[in-house]
Amino acid sequence: MRLVTAQEMRELDQKAISSYGIPSLILMENAGLRVVETAVSRFWEGKPEGKAALVLAGPGNNGGDGLVVARHLSNKGARVAVFLTADPENYQGSAAVNYNILTKIGLTPRNYPRDEAELRSALQHTDLVIDAVFGSGFKGTHVAEPLATLFRMVNDSGKPVLAVDLPSGLEADTGRVANECIRATATVTFGLPKIGLYLEPGASYAGEVIIGDISFPPELCSEEKGSCFLIDQEMVAANLPLRLPLHHKGTYGHVVVIGGAPGYTGAVALASSGALRSGAGLVTAAVPRSLFSILASKLTEAMTRPLSETKQGYLARGAIADLGELLGRANVLAVGPGLGRDPETGAFLLELLKRVDLPVVLDADALNLLAQNKELLKEEYLKDRRRKWILTPHPGEMARLLGLDVEAVQADRIGNTVWASQEWGTIIVLKGARTVVGVPDGRVYINPTGNPGLATGGSGDVLTGLIAGFVAQGMDPVAAAIAGVFVHGLAADRLAARMGMPGMVAGDLLEEVPLVLKDLYQIRERRG
Repeated sequence: MRLVTAQEMRELDQKAISSYGIPSLILMENAGLRVVETAVSRFWEGKPEGKAALVLAGPGNNGGDGLVVARHLSNKGARVAVFLTADPENYQGSAAVNYNILTKIGLTPRNYPRDEAELRSALQHTDLVIDAVFGSGFKGTHVAEPLATLFRMVNDSGKPVLAVDLPSGLEADTGRVANECIRATATVTFGLPKIGLYLEPGASYAGEVIIGDISFPPELCSEEKGSCFLIDQEMVAANLPLRLPLHHKGTYGHVVVIGGAPGYTGAVALASSGALRSGAGLVTAAVPRSLFSILASKLTEAMTRPLSETKQGYLARGAIADLGELLGRANVLAVGPGLGRDPETGAFLLELLKRVDLPVVLDADALNLLAQNKELLKEEYLKDRRRKWILTPHPGEMARLLGLDVEAVQADRIGNTVWASQEWGTIIVLKGARTVVGVPDGRVYINPTGNPGLATGGSGDVLTGLIAGFVAQGMDPVAAAIAGVFVHGLAADRLAARMGMPGMVAGDLLEEVPLVLKDLYQIRERRG
């Protein structure tokens, strides 16, 4: 599903008005009607008569939408109180038209903060708050008084809130929220959904997101014109590899997982098992020689390969020779789980990345070692190979790669991911709440699945294995990254629903992944 920035939405509005001749008044009317439909069906079970609604309207088009909502709810028999957060003379265009209509039908708005006492009373007795103060035009991290107090009043009231386009105080492009932000029960967003509704913390403030059709021509909303998308099961199912009767284990590819260090054998085991659970035909775990017997006993279905190690038990630079013919048989490498940061291991990694022309999934300490050798991310002769690299950093690893602090990474997850992907020419999977996948051509994908149950050691290793396993089966690296994060998160969501998040461990994901894939393959079959 295509997502847009606030600026892109403004441009679509203008095209609808100037190129297609749709008056802004009609767009505003349609927007208000979509909110009314949601209010009546979602909150009042189709019976608005006698219900009480409190509409908070700002001075812009978002406020105008709110005035349309007030009129229609009143017409349907609801008791409506309207409070403006600006003087009436500040309303212009279509918003001013709707203000005048409201006063002529006897629904005269009051003012906040001048009529604060009346607002507090209305808030106490309302059944639903309609938030139409800011909308997608809000930017920044600070809401000043008296609106800050208003937003606190709404949030503290415990009343259900229906936001118009975006909750007030939420930044449309980044998902950042201000010092005070309306926490909505549901949000009706118009035309195309805004990016900030699907990034944390914005997603938590938006509640349930409903997309309202305001009569944009279909070509304006075309998926082909977008650069930011929300991953969904249809997208993932469409790219899953076929599994036909004549296929065999060689058809589904060979993953080589390279990693391991003293005390970190579990990471390699989880990544290897994740690759197998994704459907990969063959998996080999290549680990320091002293860990070979441990991994051989941990892994029943995967093969193992011992590699040269340092005296401390980390992979040595000479391990590249031990991989030998295995690199020729592999379809994809997964490098980094439990790897460690020994300088010898760093030299091995650099040699490996310079030598192989395979898709490579880089995770954990492979990323930390790469952050110490960033020249590989700019070497011209590696440009074509880097397009097949999939970097999977968590925010701390991304901060080291970018030379930023974690707060700066998290403040603009989309922007940082897009910049890194285009600058380095690699696929970037920025993990965390609402994982973001960036592609060198500028496309970016937001993953809606996953929950805090994934905040446990080893869950990232399972993800590394899943992505590598999908690549091994012939999926394009971009499609594999998208499928990996979605399946990984959906498995966690299903586990959380069944057993709860506390106590969930990474190994639990391995049992749920095949069940998730079963359902996705059924969707694929229905599509033909």
